[in-house]
Amino acid sequence: MPKVQTRQVHPFTGIRAPEIRLLIVVSLLISAAVFVSSRVQTPPLVHSIALFGHLASLVVGFGSVVGVDYFGLLWFLRRIPLDTMLLQADRMSPLIWLGLGGLVVTGAFMEPQLGAPLTLIKMGCVVGVGIVGVLALSTKRTMMRQMPRVTASVLIRGLFLAATSQALWWSTVLIGFLNMTSTS
Repeated sequence: MPKVQTRQVHPFTGIRAPEIRLLIVVSLLISAAVFVSSRVQTPPLVHSIALFGHLASLVVGFGSVVGVDYFGLLWFLRRIPLDTMLLQADRMSPLIWLGLGGLVVTGAFMEPQLGAPLTLIKMGCVVGVGIVGVLALSTKRTMMRQMPRVTASVLIRGLFLAATSQALWWSTVLIGFLNMTSTS
């Protein structure tokens, strides 16, 4: 059986067609959750369950991101080899996506104030997390294909995406905290 090659869409980024499709799916799912949140009246019990699920998803998703970035820091400090860091990133990837998916689904039932500027910024950050997540997935796959000699441009892209991811995740956490304390 012949091996099927997935065509590179952009030579600099290494983004391939499946990752482009994933970008579209992630963006559509987040948009659908925002749409649902504007149409649903959530009873207090459902809101409480959604809040618990939201917090649990935050622990799973963001906790996994922090874990991967910790291994990235260990690699950067030359404490572990790059292949160990990539293996850890590969293992944590499903948990990151599970957490992000849980945050999006439960967020739809938490009655976000879509007219509030901070909430709109948070929604933009969530879309950003999804986009950066797909780009990071593409970069990780590129690194794995290039092993043992990963190009400097791909390493720099990985560092940039890790920093951007942290900034977006922390922004969503901070805005979520501010929104919760302002409504209490």
